[in-house]
Amino acid sequence: MKELIVADSSPLITLLNIGRFNLLGKLFTHIIVPSMVAEEVGRGETSDSVWFTMQQSGFVRLVILPADQRLSVLLLQIDPGESEAILLADQLKLPLLIDDKAGRKMASLMGLKITGLVGILGALKKQGEITSTEMPEILDALENVEFRLSVDLKRRLLE
Repeated sequence: MKELIVADSSPLITLLNIGRFNLLGKLFTHIIVPSMVAEEVGRGETSDSVWFTMQQSGFVRLVILPADQRLSVLLLQIDPGESEAILLADQLKLPLLIDDKAGRKMASLMGLKITGLVGILGALKKQGEITSTEMPEILDALENVEFRLSVDLKRRLLE
């Protein structure tokens, strides 16, 4: 069953950079992003890019973060996009797609359900949405954009 998820910018940018943003549509009905994440991802993208096309189609939904006193505290520790994504996921009671180590730690401390790009790839593989021939190609593409992946995680995704 597909669901909603709030996303931070780094997994979205990585998928855009390797031309695999469409993979998110195989797991989620919509990706929800706060304004800072939309701004971070949209920097340098042309108006006809996949990012803006997905916003226009409604798959990527921009949601303005309602006022939250915790924002100033988070901003002292992590970047604005991560801060807004964490708070929006908490407010909407939705899982969070995030890769940054400090952001993941903060989200975990707040009790959020989190996943990262590796978790997404694993779920897609488990569902048969990524074939055994596609996974090495995806992992090579991730390596080419300097996405760090441990040998153990890479091995597990290839099994």
